[in-house]
Amino acid sequence: MADTNPTVPKRRLGRALHELREAAGMSRDDVAALLKCSDVKIIRIEKGQNSVQPLEFDALVKAFKVTGKQRAELEQLSKDARKRRPRTTYGKVVPDWFKRYRDLEEIASELRSYDTELITGLLQTEDYARALIVANPLATASEVEQLVEARIARQKQVLGGDDPITLWAIMAEGVIHNQVGGRSVLRNQLAHMLSLTEQPNITVQVAPFSAGAHAATGFGFILLRFPDSVGVDVVYQEDLTSASYLDRANDPNRRHCVQVWERVVAAALSPKASTDLIHTVMREL
Repeated sequence: MADTNPTVPKRRLGRALHELREAAGMSRDDVAALLKCSDVKIIRIEKGQNSVQPLEFDALVKAFKVTGKQRAELEQLSKDARKRRPRTTYGKVVPDWFKRYRDLEEIASELRSYDTELITGLLQTEDYARALIVANPLATASEVEQLVEARIARQKQVLGGDDPITLWAIMAEGVIHNQVGGRSVLRNQLAHMLSLTEQPNITVQVAPFSAGAHAATGFGFILLRFPDSVGVDVVYQEDLTSASYLDRANDPNRRHCVQVWERVVAAALSPKASTDLIHTVMREL
């Protein structure tokens, strides 16, 4: 987890305020009226997407009758949640709709991904990532290297260090045949991915062509899992220019994606058989 990432205190504070509001018998509309804002803002605060300003915090803890040590702990969370991430050389080129995912990825304890066309970003080589970004007309020539740098920085942040994320990546077989960047780039990419699977926190599996149709055929998604103290798991789905986040505990669509993941696991080859298949593809390149 990143100490400079304000997402953890935001989610913890939001969860605590949600529980306090319910304990006080207040609705989101009641709190919105108290803060003179929309109920959408209250939803975003409780989901850990918005920080709380000092005057808003004072009004909330007074309404919820929070005092003493509990108030002090919540106030520290509120201060931490308002901190800014340190600047980077590539921050401005990362799309706004992706920044929330980046923040969540850094604090997740486990990431489960199913990809239908591309190797998941955390496992990509620089050349593979560059070939993808160059192919996208939305990225200008001057942005390409910054976007590649951002992707590699994510990998080091999430997979490196003393507390790396647990990554479980499943991909359709077509992914390991798709010659992104050409045969040499793909060969090096597959070799890189195999080397990463030697780490105990990384598992790669392939859903073979022979599996036929399965529950996730035609669409990919990522399931981000968090420690209980940080809040509910999130399902992330991305398209060309935006992304959706399923992050409500009672959202049936989120639960459905969790069930679909279990079906994808059942359709995939074992990690050992997947490794053997990847080796076979590499020899044919």
